[in-house]
Amino acid sequence: MPHFLIIGNSFAGTHAAKACRTAVSDGDITICSSERFPFYSKPKLPAFIAGEVAQESLCVYPESWYADNNLCLVLNERAVSVDPAAREVTFANGAKRAYDKLLIANGSQAAFPPIAGLDQPWVFSLRTLDDAIAIRAYAQGKRSAIVIGGGLLGLEAGNGLRKLGLSVQVVEFFDRLLPRQTDKDGSAVLQETLKRMGFSFILGAVTERIYEESGKRCVKLKDGRIFSADMVIVSAGIRPDTDLARTAGLKLAKGVVVDDRLQTSDPDIFAAGDVAEHQGRIYGIWPAAEEQGKIAGNNMSGEGESYKGTVMSTMLKVVGVDVSSAGDISGDGAVQYFRADEQDSLYQKIFVRDNAIIGAILIGDTKKAFMIQKMIRDRVNVNGREDKILLPDFNLRAMV
Repeated sequence: MPHFLIIGNSFAGTHAAKACRTAVSDGDITICSSERFPFYSKPKLPAFIAGEVAQESLCVYPESWYADNNLCLVLNERAVSVDPAAREVTFANGAKRAYDKLLIANGSQAAFPPIAGLDQPWVFSLRTLDDAIAIRAYAQGKRSAIVIGGGLLGLEAGNGLRKLGLSVQVVEFFDRLLPRQTDKDGSAVLQETLKRMGFSFILGAVTERIYEESGKRCVKLKDGRIFSADMVIVSAGIRPDTDLARTAGLKLAKGVVVDDRLQTSDPDIFAAGDVAEHQGRIYGIWPAAEEQGKIAGNNMSGEGESYKGTVMSTMLKVVGVDVSSAGDISGDGAVQYFRADEQDSLYQKIFVRDNAIIGAILIGDTKKAFMIQKMIRDRVNVNGREDKILLPDFNLRAMV
Protein backbone atom coordinates (compact mmCIF):
# COMPACT_ATOMS: atom_id res chain seq x y z
CA MET A 1 0.00 0.00 0.00
CA PRO A 2 1.62 3.32 -1.10
CA HIS A 3 2.37 6.00 1.45
CA PHE A 4 2.01 9.61 0.33
CA LEU A 5 3.50 12.29 2.57
CA ILE A 6 2.51 15.93 2.03
CA ILE A 7 4.35 18.77 3.74
CA GLY A 8 2.00 21.77 3.88
CA ASN A 9 -1.72 22.13 4.58
CA SER A 10 -2.67 25.16 2.51
CA PHE A 11 -4.11 25.36 -1.03
CA ALA A 12 -1.52 23.17 -2.77
CA GLY A 13 -1.14 20.51 -0.10
CA THR A 14 -4.84 20.09 0.60
CA HIS A 15 -5.84 19.85 -3.07
CA ALA A 16 -3.01 17.39 -3.69
CA ALA A 17 -4.35 15.21 -0.88
CA LYS A 18 -7.86 15.34 -2.36
CA ALA A 19 -6.55 14.32 -5.78
CA CYS A 20 -4.49 11.48 -4.27
CA ARG A 21 -7.45 10.14 -2.34
CA THR A 22 -9.70 10.26 -5.41
CA ALA A 23 -7.14 8.28 -7.42
CA VAL A 24 -6.04 5.84 -4.70
CA SER A 25 -8.65 4.57 -2.27
CA ASP A 26 -6.37 2.41 -0.12
CA GLY A 27 -3.13 4.43 0.15
CA ASP A 28 -1.91 6.12 3.32
CA ILE A 29 -1.99 9.91 2.92
CA THR A 30 -0.44 12.04 5.65
CA ILE A 31 -0.50 15.84 5.65
CA CYS A 32 1.94 17.57 8.00
CA SER A 33 1.72 21.27 8.80
CA SER A 34 3.92 23.52 10.89
CA GLU A 35 0.83 25.55 11.76
CA ARG A 36 -1.58 24.78 14.60
CA PHE A 37 -4.73 25.31 12.51
CA PRO A 38 -6.13 23.13 9.70
CA PHE A 39 -6.39 24.59 6.20
CA TYR A 40 -7.84 28.11 6.34
CA SER A 41 -8.47 30.90 3.84
CA LYS A 42 -5.46 33.20 3.79
CA PRO A 43 -7.21 35.74 1.50
CA LYS A 44 -9.70 36.35 4.34
CA LEU A 45 -7.06 37.24 6.95
CA PRO A 46 -7.43 41.04 6.46
CA ALA A 47 -11.19 40.70 7.01
CA PHE A 48 -10.45 38.74 10.20
CA ILE A 49 -8.15 41.55 11.38
CA ALA A 50 -10.97 44.02 10.73
CA GLY A 51 -13.35 41.94 12.85
CA GLU A 52 -15.62 41.22 9.88
CA VAL A 53 -15.26 37.43 10.02
CA ALA A 54 -14.88 35.07 12.98
CA GLN A 55 -11.82 32.89 13.31
CA GLU A 56 -13.95 29.75 12.98
CA SER A 57 -15.26 30.84 9.58
CA LEU A 58 -11.74 31.00 8.15
CA CYS A 59 -11.46 27.22 8.26
CA VAL A 60 -11.97 25.66 4.81
CA TYR A 61 -12.15 22.06 6.02
CA PRO A 62 -12.69 21.12 9.68
CA GLU A 63 -10.54 18.37 11.16
CA SER A 64 -13.47 15.96 10.83
CA TRP A 65 -13.27 16.33 7.02
CA TYR A 66 -9.80 14.79 7.00
CA ALA A 67 -10.98 11.79 9.00
CA ASP A 68 -14.03 11.39 6.75
CA ASN A 69 -11.72 11.22 3.72
CA ASN A 70 -9.23 8.88 5.38
CA LEU A 71 -6.53 11.56 5.50
CA CYS A 72 -4.14 11.78 8.43
CA LEU A 73 -3.63 15.42 9.43
CA VAL A 74 -0.69 16.26 11.71
CA LEU A 75 -0.61 19.87 12.97
CA ASN A 76 2.10 21.89 14.68
CA GLU A 77 4.86 19.66 13.34
CA ARG A 78 7.63 21.30 11.28
CA ALA A 79 9.63 19.28 8.77
CA VAL A 80 13.36 20.08 8.96
CA SER A 81 15.11 17.62 6.63
CA VAL A 82 14.55 15.03 3.92
CA ASP A 83 16.66 11.90 3.35
CA PRO A 84 15.87 10.83 -0.24
CA ALA A 85 17.94 7.63 0.04
CA ALA A 86 15.93 6.45 3.05
CA ARG A 87 12.72 8.11 1.78
CA GLU A 88 12.26 9.69 5.16
CA VAL A 89 11.41 13.15 6.54
CA THR A 90 12.64 14.29 9.96
CA PHE A 91 10.67 16.82 12.01
CA ALA A 92 11.72 19.41 14.58
CA ASN A 93 10.35 17.28 17.43
CA GLY A 94 12.56 14.36 16.38
CA ALA A 95 9.81 12.35 14.71
CA LYS A 96 10.57 10.60 11.42
CA ARG A 97 8.04 9.76 8.73
CA ALA A 98 8.61 7.49 5.74
CA TYR A 99 7.18 8.03 2.26
CA ASP A 100 6.87 6.43 -1.14
CA LYS A 101 6.00 9.75 -2.76
CA LEU A 102 6.62 13.13 -1.13
CA LEU A 103 5.06 16.51 -1.92
CA ILE A 104 6.79 19.66 -0.70
CA ALA A 105 4.08 22.30 -0.47
CA ASN A 106 5.35 24.32 2.48
CA GLY A 107 4.75 27.64 0.76
CA SER A 108 6.65 30.85 1.29
CA GLN A 109 7.91 33.18 3.96
CA ALA A 110 7.64 36.94 4.25
CA ALA A 111 10.50 38.71 2.50
CA PHE A 112 12.08 41.37 4.65
CA PRO A 113 14.08 44.26 3.14
CA PRO A 114 17.35 45.30 4.83
CA ILE A 115 15.76 47.56 7.45
CA ALA A 116 17.22 48.01 10.92
CA GLY A 117 14.78 47.44 13.78
CA LEU A 118 12.52 44.78 12.31
CA ASP A 119 12.69 42.92 15.62
CA GLN A 120 10.69 45.56 17.48
CA PRO A 121 7.64 43.98 19.24
CA TRP A 122 5.30 46.42 17.48
CA VAL A 123 6.50 45.41 13.98
CA PHE A 124 4.51 42.67 12.25
CA SER A 125 4.19 40.78 8.98
CA LEU A 126 1.06 39.02 7.73
CA ARG A 127 1.51 35.49 6.36
CA THR A 128 -0.37 33.21 8.75
CA LEU A 129 -3.43 33.11 10.97
CA ASP A 130 -1.15 33.40 14.00
CA ASP A 131 0.21 36.63 12.48
CA ALA A 132 -3.33 37.93 11.98
CA ILE A 133 -4.32 37.03 15.55
CA ALA A 134 -1.28 38.93 16.89
CA ILE A 135 -1.94 41.98 14.68
CA ARG A 136 -5.62 42.14 15.60
CA ALA A 137 -4.88 41.85 19.32
CA TYR A 138 -2.14 44.47 19.24
CA ALA A 139 -4.20 46.92 17.19
CA GLN A 140 -6.92 47.19 19.84
CA GLY A 141 -6.90 50.73 21.20
CA LYS A 142 -4.17 51.88 18.81
CA ARG A 143 -4.61 54.97 16.67
CA SER A 144 -2.16 54.71 13.78
CA ALA A 145 -0.19 52.28 11.63
CA ILE A 146 2.43 52.43 8.92
CA VAL A 147 2.42 49.75 6.23
CA ILE A 148 5.73 49.26 4.46
CA GLY A 149 4.78 47.95 1.03
CA GLY A 150 2.06 49.19 -1.32
CA GLY A 151 1.43 45.86 -2.99
CA LEU A 152 -1.62 43.63 -2.82
CA LEU A 153 -1.15 42.21 0.68
CA GLY A 154 0.06 45.52 2.12
CA LEU A 155 -3.06 47.37 1.02
CA GLU A 156 -5.34 44.58 2.25
CA ALA A 157 -3.61 44.47 5.64
CA GLY A 158 -3.77 48.25 5.87
CA ASN A 159 -7.45 48.19 5.04
CA GLY A 160 -8.09 45.72 7.85
CA LEU A 161 -6.44 48.12 10.30
CA ARG A 162 -8.27 51.10 8.81
CA LYS A 163 -11.57 49.35 9.50
CA LEU A 164 -10.51 49.00 13.13
CA GLY A 165 -10.28 52.78 13.27
CA LEU A 166 -6.54 53.27 12.78
CA SER A 167 -5.15 55.90 10.43
CA VAL A 168 -2.95 54.15 7.88
CA GLN A 169 0.09 55.45 6.00
CA VAL A 170 1.56 53.33 3.22
CA VAL A 171 5.26 53.57 2.40
CA GLU A 172 6.06 52.15 -1.05
CA PHE A 173 9.44 51.73 -2.74
CA PHE A 174 7.97 52.23 -6.24
CA ASP A 175 6.41 55.47 -7.41
CA ARG A 176 2.93 53.93 -7.55
CA LEU A 177 0.68 51.38 -5.89
CA LEU A 178 0.30 47.79 -7.05
CA PRO A 179 3.20 48.07 -9.50
CA ARG A 180 2.80 44.42 -10.54
CA GLN A 181 -0.97 44.53 -10.99
CA THR A 182 -1.68 47.92 -12.57
CA ASP A 183 -0.17 50.42 -14.95
CA LYS A 184 0.59 54.04 -14.09
CA ASP A 185 -2.86 55.41 -14.97
CA GLY A 186 -4.75 52.62 -13.23
CA SER A 187 -2.63 53.03 -10.12
CA ALA A 188 -3.40 56.75 -10.04
CA VAL A 189 -7.15 56.08 -10.14
CA LEU A 190 -6.85 53.56 -7.31
CA GLN A 191 -4.66 55.86 -5.24
CA GLU A 192 -7.10 58.74 -5.44
CA THR A 193 -9.95 56.44 -4.46
CA LEU A 194 -8.05 55.12 -1.45
CA LYS A 195 -7.10 58.65 -0.40
CA ARG A 196 -10.79 59.53 -0.22
CA MET A 197 -11.22 56.55 2.10
CA GLY A 198 -8.57 57.81 4.50
CA PHE A 199 -5.32 56.20 3.36
CA SER A 200 -2.22 58.36 2.94
CA PHE A 201 0.78 57.43 0.81
CA ILE A 202 4.53 57.99 0.74
CA LEU A 203 5.70 56.77 -2.66
CA GLY A 204 9.15 56.27 -4.14
CA ALA A 205 10.53 55.90 -0.62
CA VAL A 206 13.15 53.56 0.87
CA THR A 207 12.76 52.65 4.53
CA GLU A 208 16.09 52.70 6.37
CA ARG A 209 15.32 52.18 10.04
CA ILE A 210 12.53 51.43 12.53
CA TYR A 211 13.14 52.51 16.10
CA GLU A 212 11.67 53.86 19.31
CA GLU A 213 12.92 57.06 20.88
CA SER A 214 11.55 58.97 23.87
CA GLY A 215 8.41 56.86 23.78
CA LYS A 216 7.83 57.60 20.10
CA ARG A 217 7.79 54.81 17.50
CA CYS A 218 9.44 55.95 14.31
CA VAL A 219 10.06 54.90 10.71
CA LYS A 220 13.01 56.70 9.14
CA LEU A 221 13.36 56.89 5.37
CA LYS A 222 16.63 56.95 3.48
CA ASP A 223 16.03 60.60 2.50
CA GLY A 224 15.90 61.56 6.19
CA ARG A 225 12.17 61.95 6.63
CA ILE A 226 10.74 60.44 9.82
CA PHE A 227 7.16 59.26 10.38
CA SER A 228 5.63 57.89 13.55
CA ALA A 229 2.87 55.40 14.30
CA ASP A 230 1.71 53.00 17.01
CA MET A 231 2.52 49.91 14.96
CA VAL A 232 4.17 48.86 11.68
CA ILE A 233 3.24 46.16 9.17
CA VAL A 234 5.99 45.06 6.78
CA SER A 235 4.64 43.68 3.52
CA ALA A 236 7.51 43.56 1.05
CA GLY A 237 6.71 40.39 -0.86
CA ILE A 238 7.43 36.72 -0.31
CA ARG A 239 10.25 34.24 -0.83
CA PRO A 240 9.81 30.51 -1.39
CA ASP A 241 10.62 28.43 1.69
CA THR A 242 13.29 26.24 0.08
CA ASP A 243 15.09 25.21 3.30
CA LEU A 244 13.50 21.76 3.39
CA ALA A 245 14.11 21.09 -0.31
CA ARG A 246 17.74 22.10 0.10
CA THR A 247 18.30 19.34 2.66
CA ALA A 248 17.09 16.84 0.05
CA GLY A 249 19.63 18.09 -2.50
CA LEU A 250 16.91 19.07 -4.96
CA LYS A 251 17.58 21.39 -7.87
CA LEU A 252 16.85 24.96 -6.81
CA ALA A 253 16.70 28.32 -8.55
CA LYS A 254 14.47 30.96 -6.98
CA GLY A 255 12.26 28.10 -5.85
CA VAL A 256 12.21 24.31 -6.14
CA VAL A 257 12.55 23.55 -9.86
CA VAL A 258 9.75 21.32 -11.19
CA ASP A 259 8.84 19.91 -14.60
CA ASP A 260 5.41 19.78 -16.23
CA ARG A 261 4.43 16.92 -13.91
CA LEU A 262 5.37 19.07 -10.87
CA GLN A 263 8.19 16.56 -10.30
CA THR A 264 11.48 17.78 -8.82
CA SER A 265 14.97 16.55 -9.69
CA ASP A 266 14.16 13.52 -7.49
CA PRO A 267 11.50 11.36 -9.21
CA ASP A 268 9.84 10.50 -5.88
CA ILE A 269 9.54 14.12 -4.72
CA PHE A 270 7.07 16.67 -6.09
CA ALA A 271 6.58 20.35 -5.28
CA ALA A 272 3.60 22.68 -5.67
CA GLY A 273 2.41 26.12 -4.61
CA ASP A 274 4.51 29.12 -3.62
CA VAL A 275 7.65 26.98 -3.17
CA ALA A 276 7.59 25.57 -6.72
CA GLU A 277 9.27 27.14 -9.75
CA HIS A 278 7.85 26.02 -13.11
CA GLN A 279 9.52 27.14 -16.32
CA GLY A 280 11.32 29.90 -14.45
CA ARG A 281 8.16 31.26 -12.80
CA ILE A 282 6.97 31.31 -9.20
CA TYR A 283 3.32 32.31 -9.18
CA GLY A 284 2.64 33.18 -5.55
CA ILE A 285 -1.15 33.20 -6.05
CA TRP A 286 -3.70 30.75 -4.69
CA PRO A 287 -5.30 29.75 -8.05
CA ALA A 288 -1.91 28.48 -9.21
CA ALA A 289 -1.30 26.68 -5.90
CA GLU A 290 -4.68 24.95 -6.15
CA GLU A 291 -4.14 23.90 -9.76
CA GLN A 292 -0.58 22.71 -9.11
CA GLY A 293 -1.71 20.78 -6.04
CA LYS A 294 -4.36 18.88 -8.00
CA ILE A 295 -1.93 17.97 -10.78
CA ALA A 296 0.87 17.01 -8.39
CA GLY A 297 -1.55 14.79 -6.45
CA ASN A 298 -2.67 13.07 -9.64
CA ASN A 299 0.89 12.45 -10.76
CA MET A 300 2.03 11.21 -7.35
CA SER A 301 -0.71 8.59 -7.47
CA GLY A 302 0.13 7.47 -11.00
CA GLU A 303 -2.29 9.52 -13.06
CA GLY A 304 -0.58 11.30 -15.94
CA GLU A 305 -1.30 15.04 -16.16
CA SER A 306 0.74 18.04 -17.33
CA TYR A 307 0.78 21.50 -15.83
CA LYS A 308 0.62 24.16 -18.55
CA GLY A 309 0.92 27.21 -16.33
CA THR A 310 -1.67 29.51 -14.78
CA VAL A 311 -2.83 32.89 -16.05
CA MET A 312 -1.43 35.39 -13.55
CA SER A 313 -4.41 37.02 -11.92
CA THR A 314 -5.17 38.85 -8.70
CA MET A 315 -8.29 40.19 -7.07
CA LEU A 316 -8.32 42.96 -4.46
CA LYS A 317 -11.32 44.48 -2.73
CA VAL A 318 -10.78 47.60 -0.65
CA VAL A 319 -13.99 49.05 0.77
CA GLY A 320 -16.06 48.23 -2.28
CA VAL A 321 -13.34 49.02 -4.83
CA ASP A 322 -12.71 45.92 -6.91
CA VAL A 323 -9.39 45.47 -8.70
CA SER A 324 -8.61 42.64 -11.09
CA SER A 325 -5.38 42.14 -12.97
CA ALA A 326 -4.57 39.27 -15.31
CA GLY A 327 -1.94 38.21 -17.80
CA ASP A 328 0.75 40.40 -19.34
CA ILE A 329 0.11 44.07 -18.60
CA SER A 330 3.59 45.32 -19.49
CA GLY A 331 2.26 46.75 -22.77
CA ASP A 332 5.22 45.43 -24.77
CA GLY A 333 4.12 45.06 -28.38
CA ALA A 334 0.45 45.24 -27.45
CA VAL A 335 -2.38 47.50 -28.62
CA GLN A 336 -4.30 48.92 -25.66
CA TYR A 337 -8.02 49.58 -25.37
CA PHE A 338 -9.50 51.31 -22.32
CA ARG A 339 -12.44 53.09 -20.75
CA ALA A 340 -12.28 55.24 -17.64
CA ASP A 341 -14.42 57.37 -15.36
CA GLU A 342 -12.55 58.89 -12.41
CA GLN A 343 -15.78 60.00 -10.73
CA ASP A 344 -16.86 56.36 -10.41
CA SER A 345 -13.32 55.08 -9.75
CA LEU A 346 -13.62 53.16 -13.02
CA TYR A 347 -10.57 52.17 -15.05
CA GLN A 348 -10.53 49.27 -17.50
CA LYS A 349 -7.87 48.31 -20.01
CA ILE A 350 -7.12 45.29 -22.18
CA PHE A 351 -3.84 44.53 -23.96
CA VAL A 352 -4.16 42.86 -27.36
CA ARG A 353 -1.41 41.22 -29.40
CA ASP A 354 -1.75 38.95 -32.44
CA ASN A 355 -5.56 39.22 -32.30
CA ALA A 356 -5.74 37.88 -28.73
CA ILE A 357 -6.06 39.49 -25.30
CA ILE A 358 -2.82 38.96 -23.40
CA GLY A 359 -3.57 41.07 -20.33
CA ALA A 360 -6.23 43.13 -18.57
CA ILE A 361 -6.65 45.65 -15.75
CA LEU A 362 -10.12 46.21 -14.30
CA ILE A 363 -10.69 48.72 -11.50
CA GLY A 364 -14.11 49.61 -10.12
CA ASP A 365 -16.07 47.12 -12.23
CA THR A 366 -14.66 43.60 -12.46
CA LYS A 367 -17.75 41.71 -13.62
CA LYS A 368 -15.97 40.71 -16.83
CA ALA A 369 -12.80 39.56 -15.08
CA PHE A 370 -13.52 35.82 -15.15
CA MET A 371 -14.50 35.77 -18.83
CA ILE A 372 -11.51 37.88 -19.84
CA GLN A 373 -9.17 35.58 -17.90
CA LYS A 374 -10.65 32.64 -19.79
CA MET A 375 -10.11 34.49 -23.09
CA ILE A 376 -6.48 35.12 -22.15
CA ARG A 377 -5.94 31.48 -21.22
CA ASP A 378 -7.62 30.13 -24.38
CA ARG A 379 -6.15 32.82 -26.67
CA VAL A 380 -9.59 33.63 -28.10
CA ASN A 381 -9.45 35.49 -31.41
CA VAL A 382 -10.87 39.00 -30.87
CA ASN A 383 -10.04 40.44 -34.27
CA GLY A 384 -12.50 43.21 -35.21
CA ARG A 385 -14.10 43.31 -31.76
CA GLU A 386 -11.22 44.64 -29.65
CA ASP A 387 -12.83 48.05 -29.12
CA LYS A 388 -16.17 46.56 -28.02
CA ILE A 389 -15.00 44.15 -25.32
CA LEU A 390 -15.05 46.67 -22.47
CA LEU A 391 -18.43 48.18 -23.38
CA PRO A 392 -20.94 47.48 -20.58
CA ASP A 393 -23.52 45.82 -22.84
CA PHE A 394 -21.11 43.72 -24.92
CA ASN A 395 -21.70 39.99 -24.42
CA LEU A 396 -18.36 38.22 -23.93
CA ARG A 397 -19.96 34.79 -23.54
CA ALA A 398 -20.70 34.75 -27.27
CA MET A 399 -16.96 34.80 -27.94
CA VAL A 400 -15.78 31.92 -25.74
